[in-house]
Amino acid sequence: MSQAQEAIVARILVIDYSRSGNTHKVAQAIAGACGADLEQIRDAKPRRGLWGWIRSGREAIRAIPGEIRSPRSDPADYDLVVLGSPVWASHVSSPMRAYLGERSGALTRIALFVTEGGSGGPKVLAEMSALAGRQPVATLEVRAKELGGDLRSTIKSFVAHVLEAAARAPAGSSTS
Repeated sequence: MSQAQEAIVARILVIDYSRSGNTHKVAQAIAGACGADLEQIRDAKPRRGLWGWIRSGREAIRAIPGEIRSPRSDPADYDLVVLGSPVWASHVSSPMRAYLGERSGALTRIALFVTEGGSGGPKVLAEMSALAGRQPVATLEVRAKELGGDLRSTIKSFVAHVLEAAARAPAGSSTS
């Protein structure tokens, strides 16, 4: 069986938080390319408008976890989990911070991606890795200018690394 075929057998979950829809657009492209399950982290309170934007920045800067709804998927059921967050004021989004705080113990192997309008991507990827308590098998930064283009070419190398890592852990296996 080839590595690509083994990766299809492995279970991959892509989970993202997206206030504006940009991060979810990337998550959809990654999930589609990996044949992965997809789930969005949902806020318990709306973040629309100016006050939602201000609250989002404040929570990110102060490292306050956001209030999120309980996710449907259990990351422990997957061989690899891809986590995606927007960069907020050079920090991980507060909903992703909450998810990682609640679920980090269930994560075995991870890959990470961020979307950003400016800078801070490497810092946020390191922050997500620390919150997850795991080193990622792959990381990806997607800048705002790349969102309007062909996401398949933007995510190609990242997806190849994810599939290669997933192939090393067939479905039902438990890795550390």
